[in-house]
Amino acid sequence: MSETRPFDDIRHLISTMPSADVAAGEHVRSILSDFPGPAPVLGALEAELIWLATWQKRMVPQISRPLIAVFAGTHGVAGSVMDGDYLKIARRRVDGLTQKKAAVRGIAGNMNAAFKVYEMGVEHPVPDFREEETLSERDCAAAIAFGMEVVAEGADIIALGSAGTGSATAAAAIAMGLYGGTADYWAGAHNHQASARIKAVEQALAVHDLSGADPLTYLRYFGGRDIAGLVGAIIAARHQSIPIILDGFVVCTAAAIIHAIDPAGIEHCRAGSITSEPAHEALLDRMALKPIHEFGVSLGDGTGAGLSMQILQSAAAGLETLTV
Repeated sequence: MSETRPFDDIRHLISTMPSADVAAGEHVRSILSDFPGPAPVLGALEAELIWLATWQKRMVPQISRPLIAVFAGTHGVAGSVMDGDYLKIARRRVDGLTQKKAAVRGIAGNMNAAFKVYEMGVEHPVPDFREEETLSERDCAAAIAFGMEVVAEGADIIALGSAGTGSATAAAAIAMGLYGGTADYWAGAHNHQASARIKAVEQALAVHDLSGADPLTYLRYFGGRDIAGLVGAIIAARHQSIPIILDGFVVCTAAAIIHAIDPAGIEHCRAGSITSEPAHEALLDRMALKPIHEFGVSLGDGTGAGLSMQILQSAAAGLETLTV
């Protein structure tokens, strides 16, 4: 009898993801097409409402219990990439979110969305991925399982954000592992940290020979608890019929891991917007995802996804009036 490994359950959950409710989507399409007047009634958002219905599995979709969930973790590689004490930087960033000193908190409040920060060892960074794997298979699976708890909030749609420190560098290493290319393509940044990030990713891929590895292997070698938690959130949401709006390069990298295992595994996901992270658009292209809106928001902490979710919430309310 073969031994069961921690990732076996994760792979099983991905391989058994439920499909969309096509009938719900067609019902929304018929509502929109039957409305008298110039078409399309709600423009490009009609396609998003059909998508929302198919994954909520509701004949008339609604956004009455939205959630913005932000995952935060710290990566040891940040010590070689960031200026100053990266642990203090990590703590300050999370404190800003929890103390409502962030734009995303105002957005959440304005649309009556629940807001939660999932701290994944902020004061306890995973190892520097240039020296060793960041997580054991068991610890990585445990972090994925922790991220699955996001569905316990009872949301009908979730916007995912990231407030990790060193997470973008880790995401760049994962993306390069998944798709190939060069470190400057995936790790380039519009700031003075670019060269350090590029060098760190080059070193990581040189130290660990993972050519052709399983996508979850890239996650545990280069990712951290926060990115693993995001993977878990995406998987669990699919099994609970909760659509996901992705925000930022780090969050989209978590989706890319699932997509690399099964491209259909992220069909319940939409990209909220494109951030200023240079490789973000390239990553979306690999997954055939187009943003709901292009706000030019620089952060990936849920701000862009929250704004897109608010637009979608308004569109759903508009659709509901057509059924009266």
